[in-house]
Amino acid sequence: MEISVATVTISVAVVVVSWWVWRTLQWVWFKPKMLESYLRRQGLAGTRYTPLIGDLKRNVNMLTEATSKPIKLTDDITPRVLPHPFQMLKTHGRTFFTWLGPKPTITIMEPELIKEVFNKVYDYPKAQTFLLSSLIATGIINYDGDKWAKHRRIINPAFHLEKIKNMVPAFHQSCSEVVGQWDNYKEGQRIFELQAELVHLILQAFWKVYIPGYRYLPTKGNRRMKTAASEIQVILRGIVNKRVRAREAGKAPNDDLLGILLESNLGQAKGNGMSTEDVMEECKLFYFAGQETTSVLLVWTIVLLSHHQDWQARAREEVKQVFGDKEPDTEGLNQLKVITMILYEVLRPYPPVTHLTRAIHKEMKLGDLTLPGGVHISLPIMLVQRDTKLWGNDAAEFKPERFKDGLSKATKSQVSFFPFAWGPRICIGQNFAMLEAKMAMALILQRFSIELSPSYVHAPQTVVTIHPQFEKMEVSVASVTVSVAVVVVSWWVWRTLQWVWFKPKTLERYLRRQGLAGTPYTPLVGDLKRNFSMLAEARSKPIKLTDDITPRVVPYPLQMLKTHGMVPGWHLDSSVFKTVKRFQLLYLYVVETGRTFYTWLGPIPTINIMDPEQIKEVFNKVYDFQKVHTFPLARLIAAGLVSYDGDKWAKHRRIINPAFHLEKIKNMVPAFHQSCSEIVGEWDKLVSDKESSCEVDVWPGLVSITADVISRTAFGSSYVEGQRIFELQAELAQLIIQAFQKAFIPGYHYLPTKGNRRMKAAAREIQVILRGIVNKRLRAREAGEAPSDDLLGILLESNLGQTEGNGMSTEDVMEECKLFYFAGQETTTVLLVWTMVLLSQHQDWQARAREEVKQVFGDKEPDTEGLNQLKVMTMILYEVLRLYPPVSQLTRAIHKEMKLGDLTLPGGVHISLPIMLVQRDTELWGKDAAEFKPERFKDGLSKATKSQVSFFPFAWGQRICIGQNFALLEAKMAMALILQKFSFELSPSYVHAPDTVFTIHPQFGAPLILHKL
Repeated sequence: MEISVATVTISVAVVVVSWWVWRTLQWVWFKPKMLESYLRRQGLAGTRYTPLIGDLKRNVNMLTEATSKPIKLTDDITPRVLPHPFQMLKTHGRTFFTWLGPKPTITIMEPELIKEVFNKVYDYPKAQTFLLSSLIATGIINYDGDKWAKHRRIINPAFHLEKIKNMVPAFHQSCSEVVGQWDNYKEGQRIFELQAELVHLILQAFWKVYIPGYRYLPTKGNRRMKTAASEIQVILRGIVNKRVRAREAGKAPNDDLLGILLESNLGQAKGNGMSTEDVMEECKLFYFAGQETTSVLLVWTIVLLSHHQDWQARAREEVKQVFGDKEPDTEGLNQLKVITMILYEVLRPYPPVTHLTRAIHKEMKLGDLTLPGGVHISLPIMLVQRDTKLWGNDAAEFKPERFKDGLSKATKSQVSFFPFAWGPRICIGQNFAMLEAKMAMALILQRFSIELSPSYVHAPQTVVTIHPQFEKMEVSVASVTVSVAVVVVSWWVWRTLQWVWFKPKTLERYLRRQGLAGTPYTPLVGDLKRNFSMLAEARSKPIKLTDDITPRVVPYPLQMLKTHGMVPGWHLDSSVFKTVKRFQLLYLYVVETGRTFYTWLGPIPTINIMDPEQIKEVFNKVYDFQKVHTFPLARLIAAGLVSYDGDKWAKHRRIINPAFHLEKIKNMVPAFHQSCSEIVGEWDKLVSDKESSCEVDVWPGLVSITADVISRTAFGSSYVEGQRIFELQAELAQLIIQAFQKAFIPGYHYLPTKGNRRMKAAAREIQVILRGIVNKRLRAREAGEAPSDDLLGILLESNLGQTEGNGMSTEDVMEECKLFYFAGQETTTVLLVWTMVLLSQHQDWQARAREEVKQVFGDKEPDTEGLNQLKVMTMILYEVLRLYPPVSQLTRAIHKEMKLGDLTLPGGVHISLPIMLVQRDTELWGKDAAEFKPERFKDGLSKATKSQVSFFPFAWGQRICIGQNFALLEAKMAMALILQKFSFELSPSYVHAPDTVFTIHPQFGAPLILHKL
């Protein structure tokens, strides 16, 4: 060949070796030195870089020296636990850098900078520097970004406070057994022994971690680590395989931790589950982290109370006052103020971990510093929580009284106390650990007084968490706390899996046994993603005015109805079935069960029912089928009567009812007229001459009419005064709709996202405005002024007239006011806009309505008596409400097993009443159900519905909308005035696009051509 193979090979080898040498030098020397120069230019002080190992050897030597001798109980523990960072703090001040191998690590102690790091979880992810730690366990603690969010979302609900309260009996049982026996745990002991051994081996290997490939060398320590990790895997895999064989043999799965984990693993849909290894890793992490945190909190609490007998006595006295000799319960544990102060004060000088580390992958501003990508940030928990500048000159002393007024007062609202970290990534088990510790301490203090043994040696030592090095007291506290932790961590894992997988799958099987069809469960998100994708697709393009709107407004429920409403390939033609006797039972089955199906709202199955008798039963049993509270952000717009259940709903309904009595509403008709006349007058000016015309988008005008009506009738003010509230509520509605697709990320609405911050700011502004209105009314009443005859005035009078303890608070009144504003405006606005759109399309009915208005009023001002005579108008409004109900569905919750018709439904499911689908159902309304035919209501509602619950735009039964008569009378007034002045038709620019924004809005407005009469 022209060029020899040897020459080519050598050339390639030279290039590759050169590249590898360059990369190595870049990693070992050039990049660290460049970062060091960058940091020093920022004015930061720190140690000089030592190639490859950084400060590792120095750190290990100082730790070895510090842990070689014990200290007095009154000594500061930081020189023993954190000797190198402590020395750096004394030498270089509160912000400095050290070296973790070739990585510079910047230690920060300013609360504002720490707060910024915690808040920006995507900018400051976890540092992944020590791969050997994965031998103990990986899991959520090591994840970042979407993977962290996914795992957090799955695990979070198990740690909600209400869930934790249910675990208190398990806390008591575990603590009682251990305190009563003072014996070691048995089950799983070998795994925990191996994990403890792994921790010690990993700590010994830590100083060699930056020798490239060191962990792969066959050293004695490395071999033992791998052997121990393999043994843990073998033990767990053996148990798993045994359970799998038992399951295959038909045995019921065990209801213990491993049984639940195995069921979850085997039951996941393909591609959505975890491997057996993943499940075991999460299990190992829960056991390890859950055990360590509470164990060290309890052991140092007992040590410090042994040293401070006065605080031990105060804690015991409090326990006796709250519980006596009775079993501690949740309510009592939450009353233990002294013990809470003590636990906080123990966590302050003895946090479970001494520091946290975050990574920076791109140049970032942190306060006044500009930090380059490739550095780490260290948040030294122990140093900050013992800092005299933040905690005073007594920072090193044990003084629980500093927490007597709570955390915020103790920290002066600074991020200077974060033993469980802070912000979005705060420890998921914080409340659990605190409640568990309170239970353990309460039981111990009920039975024992404690003091330090003469043989006790004070020697705090970092073994991942801060352990007592010589672990010797009168009783083996370590054994006690480990035993408690092992049991309760098992409970954590079980509760999480129960919520995310086992309960949904149990409910799914239950529903399928009832003959119900539905979608397979997708862990956690259910059908949420599918639903939103279909909605986004549907609303991306308009439809014809003659098209059915249900595929655009409720695409997913409609698809489910079509999919599960008939046997595949068959048509429900009753004549075919009825001619063949042997198909009659099948026909009845399909009709009765095919129209009932279930979907998934996250991990909750939602059963859609369309049978009028079942719907009637749901509406009648208000205490059995309650309102659903799955989306707390919706309460930012308005809570109030619409969201309450049980006695609270009954109380609020009783107090509010007088404001909506028909006689009171009649008195508001002049206000209806005034508000409507102003907007109609503005339209009149646009169409200057008789028989001339003009294009007007009527949607904003109708919004103004209904807003002005509710402002005048509810608050005695004009729309201009209340305009800010309407603007804020409209903004909130848009933001909440956007946030809904993330609703099942637990705790998402607490994250400081731009949208969440804006929602809370808008909600606060509404509260301030309303509080001003309500307080002004109360002051006027106290000054002797007569109460106003508007909704707020009547409500306040009704509320103040209640017996003591039976009225509403000011906050309750404000919530009802928000509901007046939002529901009062939204419902009537959408009714009016779709009435005008449909009458523009159906000119014959517009002519009939106008003729009726002229017959009743002529050119006179409409009044209450005349409005009640408008039969054609009533038929039209009912038909509009049938085709375009304000909301497309209602949802109810079942909290216990219930019979609903022939179905037996389990507690924990939701019931969906699909208003739009029912009111357009051809089986209930005939083949012309999708057509606009007001004549179907000519003989009244009962005749039109055949006395069935097939028309419920304002719902039905005891909980029928309290403002129904108000909305209909207001709509009649508006339409009467409009029909007196104008004829109208659709503009060529009108685009038919009904869109759900809580209620059904015209997505692109409603431009009509107004003709002046």
